[in-house]
Amino acid sequence: MAAHAQDAATSEPQAEEQQTGGLDVIIVTARKRDENLQETPVAITALTGGMLEERQITNVAEVAKFAPNVNISPVANISGSSASITSFIRGVGQTDFNITVDPGVGVYVDGVYVARSVGALLDMADISSVQVLRGPQGTLFGKNTIGGAIVVNSVEPQYDFDMKLEAATGRFNRADFKGMVNVPLSNNLAMRAVASYETRDGYQKRLFDGGRQGNKDSFGARLAFKWEPTDKLTVNLSGDVNIRREEQTAISLIELQDQAVPLRFVEIPNSAPPGGSNRLIAAPSSMYFWNKISAAGAATGACGAAWGGFGPTGPIPGTLAPTSNPDCASTRWITGDPDTTWAGGNNRSDFDLWGVNLTLDYDFGDISLKSISSYRDQKSVFEYDFDGTPHDVLQLTNNIDLWQASQELQLTGSILDDRVNFVLGAYYLKEKGIDKEPLEFGFAQFFSGGEIDNDSYASYLQATFKVTDRFSITPGIRYTNETKRFDPSLQVIYNDRSRFDPVLSSLYPDGAFIAFSQCLVGQAVPGVIPPGVPGFEAFAGFPLPGGCEPSATNPGGNHTMPAVQVQAKAKEWTPAISADYKITDDTLIYASYSKGFKNGGFSQRIFPAEIATPSFTPEFVESYEIGLKNEFFDRRLRLNLAAFLSDYSDMQIVVNEGIAPKVRNAGTGRIKGFEVEGEAAPIDQVQLTFGVGYLDAYYTDIDLAAAPVTTDSKFAFVPEWTASAAINADVYEGQAGKLTLRGDWFHQSGTFKDAVNSPQLFQPAYSVFGASASFTDKSEHFTVTGGVTNLTDKRYIQGGYVDLDIGGAATASFSRPREWFLKLAYQY
Repeated sequence: MAAHAQDAATSEPQAEEQQTGGLDVIIVTARKRDENLQETPVAITALTGGMLEERQITNVAEVAKFAPNVNISPVANISGSSASITSFIRGVGQTDFNITVDPGVGVYVDGVYVARSVGALLDMADISSVQVLRGPQGTLFGKNTIGGAIVVNSVEPQYDFDMKLEAATGRFNRADFKGMVNVPLSNNLAMRAVASYETRDGYQKRLFDGGRQGNKDSFGARLAFKWEPTDKLTVNLSGDVNIRREEQTAISLIELQDQAVPLRFVEIPNSAPPGGSNRLIAAPSSMYFWNKISAAGAATGACGAAWGGFGPTGPIPGTLAPTSNPDCASTRWITGDPDTTWAGGNNRSDFDLWGVNLTLDYDFGDISLKSISSYRDQKSVFEYDFDGTPHDVLQLTNNIDLWQASQELQLTGSILDDRVNFVLGAYYLKEKGIDKEPLEFGFAQFFSGGEIDNDSYASYLQATFKVTDRFSITPGIRYTNETKRFDPSLQVIYNDRSRFDPVLSSLYPDGAFIAFSQCLVGQAVPGVIPPGVPGFEAFAGFPLPGGCEPSATNPGGNHTMPAVQVQAKAKEWTPAISADYKITDDTLIYASYSKGFKNGGFSQRIFPAEIATPSFTPEFVESYEIGLKNEFFDRRLRLNLAAFLSDYSDMQIVVNEGIAPKVRNAGTGRIKGFEVEGEAAPIDQVQLTFGVGYLDAYYTDIDLAAAPVTTDSKFAFVPEWTASAAINADVYEGQAGKLTLRGDWFHQSGTFKDAVNSPQLFQPAYSVFGASASFTDKSEHFTVTGGVTNLTDKRYIQGGYVDLDIGGAATASFSRPREWFLKLAYQY
């Protein structure tokens, strides 16, 4: 296919027409100018729109199967959202989806940064290209991107009429419809309209009510205009919308643990200098309170009353609920089948997004000025039934409402007879939002979440100096000034069920957790029972009986954190430099150094109370890379190699503190690895692609606050090996048309899905296969494609959450099963 690189600011790869056979030339703009992929000293996996269709890639998470050392899951831990992703590139990423935590991998759509992981599961409708850049991208992208960048580009309006219609069916009552029409309105104005509707039933059956989880019900549309009033100025204006009305992701209960006592203390290591004492926090048991104290608050709940869990004075400590009683939360609700669940909580994952993007590009000759202005507004409501039983023991609901506005200016060009190519840019991002999250935890009902108000300013400069016709040096620098604000004022406890426990209520009539709030939040000195008090030895560290004096930052006495806005500031310089040398016309060798950083922030999950809002500091990566890019046999074989070493400091990971998963700075780590990517076209009718990635990621030093993580722990979502291979073969081409067969394979070695290496969330090594056949008639108007995804029906863990001590449950999200599909497409 003949195509042109349409947007030098959005890293768009395209295929250049080949007249002599062999592999297509891939033009990328990773450095904000058109370059041959093989002449760009950056580790890049570039997929054109045609490649996306051939591989049956329907969303951005599926791109990871074809990019070495890239791991993208279409789920988020501790979340039931069907619109989220968890992304890692070369061992760097983030598992937390909260709005107070930035993703570790940047996603860009038509040059616009997507600030949150909720809403980043992009559908692939009318996409011209996807490009994955590995390693820190600290000097050329609008937002500092520490782990790497995933760049998605839509097809721009063209000056020829074009139309494409597509319908698909498949397993689980799949019904997909996509349409595109491109209309030239004049000789310098064109319009392109795209709409898609995708629906299929959930693959996980809810045994409690007959419902489903893990479905698809998504509508998306995009309207774009391209106007060229002069031969110097290009104006691109687009608007897009995405509406989802889906069920929560398929989540399976894999372990449940009852507790014999209502409340105990857990010691949390203190990261302060030697001499600082560890902290004690209250660790209540959700299963104890459900099984012995009903949700209505009576000490004769249905479970406990039925099996004699009560004595004359109330619940009997030391006894566990029987598995035979359906009124109790117990292991009887574990199905052992990823396609069935006994979950009975609310079942929804709603998402609404709309955005506009205005891009102006003025060509002065050797220098061009580009302006990218955008606004995105999104709302999402999603449930997470953590207990996986028919009972409302553990239920989380996120209500996220946020918007972002960004402005970027880029000055690109060449000077000194094209011996120096440069990019000079400035960027601003404004983001505001709220997440109001009611939680049901058996022992209490409370709100989590809060409001954010973020500003990010940046400027950057990068230049490539052609020392000789074959040798170039490219230094770059970026300055970032960010302020992140968080207001947790809405976090309150509004139903403390510990007040129904006879022992706890004798000391704390309003409940032990409310007492914690009164004696910790806003207090200069925590009001707790000291060790060794006669008669209160078992309550050392508990709040003082009788309560504490109210504080100005704890109105109502039930806040879990001071009701005041806090902020985190960061001002950082991130340099980069690379050198490349063309050994021959078909071989390039390069070496590079780059530094990336990601700002700190705040943990919004708090219970029962904190003296101050917990925060974490920025993390940093310094990466060293060497690479070799080769083409052989008249472009019949392409082979690219890269090896790298990264030093990772102040790593942001998620660990449990009582019932609260919090982001902590874990310490330092080192990541070493290599990648091999190749393409081959031994004959014109056959094309092969393959890739291998290796990662050796380990901690070199651990902060005590990261416990239970140690230097022996493995990185989350970081497999040692990734590999893929695919073949396309035109097996028939004649009077009737053309028949193409395709097969692909993806492999990943074992990996943990959380930082604490929960054994329940360890996914052993696995492989996934896919196959399809496509027939295009002689007129090239009609194409029929049939195939199977996950051919061997491999069910692997994509994410999950384990909290057996407090929540009493462990859940996991498994991959989709084997599915068949049939598509019919019409191209005008």
